[in-house]
Parts: sequence; structure tokens; C-alpha cells
Amino acid sequence: MEQTPKANRVHIGFFGRCNAGKSTLINMLTDQPVSIVSEVAGTTTDPVSKSMEILPLGPVVITDTAGIDDTSELGALRIEKSEEIIKKINLAVYVLRNDEAPTADDMMWLNKLKQNNVPIALFINKINAFDSESARDNDSNGNDTNLNYVDAYPDLSAIATVVGSTDFTSNRDRLTLLDLLGGLTPLDVEGEQSLLQGLVDPGDTIILVCPIDSAAPKGRLILPQVQTIREILDHKGLALVCQTEELPTMLSKLSQKPKLVITDSQAFEAVNALTPADIPLTSFSILMARFKGKLQDLVTGVKALNNLKPGAHVLISEGCTHRRQCDDIGTVKIPMWLKKKGHTDLQLEFTSGGAFPKDVSGYDLIIHCGACMLTRREVLRRIDCAVVQGTPIVNYGVLIASLHGILERAISPFMDELDRKGFEC
Repeated sequence: MEQTPKANRVHIGFFGRCNAGKSTLINMLTDQPVSIVSEVAGTTTDPVSKSMEILPLGPVVITDTAGIDDTSELGALRIEKSEEIIKKINLAVYVLRNDEAPTADDMMWLNKLKQNNVPIALFINKINAFDSESARDNDSNGNDTNLNYVDAYPDLSAIATVVGSTDFTSNRDRLTLLDLLGGLTPLDVEGEQSLLQGLVDPGDTIILVCPIDSAAPKGRLILPQVQTIREILDHKGLALVCQTEELPTMLSKLSQKPKLVITDSQAFEAVNALTPADIPLTSFSILMARFKGKLQDLVTGVKALNNLKPGAHVLISEGCTHRRQCDDIGTVKIPMWLKKKGHTDLQLEFTSGGAFPKDVSGYDLIIHCGACMLTRREVLRRIDCAVVQGTPIVNYGVLIASLHGILERAISPFMDELDRKGFEC
């Protein structure tokens, strides 16, 4: 579980006002000093993340955010970072103190989470005995003073999915709070779906073409390749791995043709030429598009290539940050392939990591990586952002297959899942 990639974990964001007890709660839940705890308001600046396991959720990433009422000089930037987290998380924990009434800021952020359909665990930090007189003062309905905190502020229960209450400085109720979190259904997670869903049966032979070039990480394979190998093993299939040049030799040594060939998208043209037409072919990037995003939207988006004119604005976005190599796929190879196909004088912009524009309406096309380092929620958000604003979006695998004239073949394993009515190669 500790080795589960962050992108495949359930992401949980912790929100609340300064000194509400977010960091203390995280340290209590993880049973280790993940976040700095201080009485000084604004101690947590940039979001702080920690991987752990919470059953039955399994592997998770928890993120401590800055206080929503941070009035320091950098407070506005910190709050903006917290707002970005909402777009990426699958669950939210909102922290309140039982000695303070919920503020307008609290309700605004709780409603932000609800509007984004994020399940909310409302955890009340029992600083001291509940002040029923304070509750009465803030309760316009004049409810009984013996009511607990949430009952005193009924708007809270209408927003929160589950509610927990304890002294965050004590481990007494740690397991109870973890059980509450574990009982939530995360938003936009892969669930039981897998990269090779419906593609591999026990005994099937799958060939993986993994070029080792200057851009390949030293001493290891890239994440999609590793994940695919693991899934083949999980499905009791046979995983055969080679580089592009060795593919003919591998095929010749097989007594039966493989069920599927999966290649790095960069080698699509060569692998297509080397793979007999009766053997299905796709790429790791297209598998990721199907797994994490909306393959239909990305296939539809590639049609915009036909409408690109000189001077068109194109955004090339990568979900990870890495040192660019001389033959980097995003900044070198894709622009080169676009130029070879006659798409000249394009105005190219590049983003990486968590950076992705809120306003994409000014672009004529967005080209996104396979997104192996992003959560499914983040991938869906980026695709939806583009679709809503009317900007075509495509991922590396679909684009490269189209530029090399083999898109129909590359998506043929998934044609039953695609909307044939709206698809034309």
C-alpha cells in the first residue's frame, strides 16, 4: 500500500479557519507529526500532503490547507492554493471548534465543497465544554440550550455527510474518526475499473513495447508501463516486454499471436509498421485516457487538427514536472510532428504539474499528456473545463496516433465503448 502511486490514492483535503485544529487533527489521525502545530495563526502556508492508509478507503493522500481566514500578507495566495485543492480532492474534512460559532466564511467554504459534490466529514474540535449560551445567542430559532454543537447550527448537518466530535489532542477517539472517514464514498475515483478492463483474460499474451531512449528514466520503467505489467499479472495474463527494434523477434518466437500490443505513443509509427494488421494495437497513453478521463471527448477533440490555421493558439499541458530532455515529447516531438503535418506557425504554450489555466477559451486546441501523475478527479476537471468552454482537448496518445494516420487502429479495442455515431477517423 505504501508504494501505491499518489495519483491512484484517494485524496482528502482538510479545511477550516486558522487555529481550528486542522494540523492537530491530521497528526492525530496519522499518529505522527505530519503538520506543524502552533498557536500562531497562519502556521500552515502551502498545502502539506502525507500518504497513509485509512481502511476501508485504502491508500490515501491527506492534505493540510491554510486557514480560510488567513489575513496575513500572503493570505490571499494561500487561500487561492486551498481553492485549487478543492478541484483535486475526493473527500473533504472540515474542522470547526466547539467554542466558536460557524462564521460566514465557514459556510461559504462548506458550500463550495458541496457545490463541487465533494463528500464532507465535519469534525468538531472539542476545545472545552460546549457553550450552550453562545449557541443560543447565535441560534435565531432559539432552540434548547442542551442541544449539541451541530444541532445548535442546523445548516451544518444539511451540508456535512458525516459528523464527528472529539478532543483532537487526544487519541481516544482516533479510530472512531477514521471509521467515519472510511465510511464515505469518494468522488471520482477509479473504483473497480482498471487500465485493462475487459481487455485481458487469463492466459492472454500481451506485448508491451517500451522504448529506452534519452528521455526514459534511468534504471526503471515509467509509471503507466509498470501499472500495465501489474494489471496483466493480476488478470493471470502473460506480460512480454521489449523495445521497438526487438518486436519482430518477439513476434516470431510466439507460437500464437498476442491478444494485444501496447506501445509507448512515441513509437506508434514504427510499432504500427512492425505489428501485423490482425493484431490489435494501442498505447499506454490511450489506456490512461480511458482509465482516468473521457476517451470519447479526447477522440472528438482530435478533429480540431483539421481546423488549425497558422497562428492558432495551442496549449500543451503535462501533469508531471521533470527535467526536459533534448527529445522531450511535449516540447520537442509533438511540435515537430505537428509541423511535419503542415501545422506551421502555431503559437504554443506549455504548462506542467498542477498548473492549468482556469480560462482556456482562448486556445484553439489543448494537447494533454496521459496524466499518469494526476488523479482521475483532476483529469476529469481539466477535460470538463475545456469542453464547457468549447475548446477541443486531446491527449498525447490520441493525437500522435492521428498524426501518424493510425487513430482508427489505435482505438479499435475500445470502439464498442465509443459513440460510433459521433466518431469519424
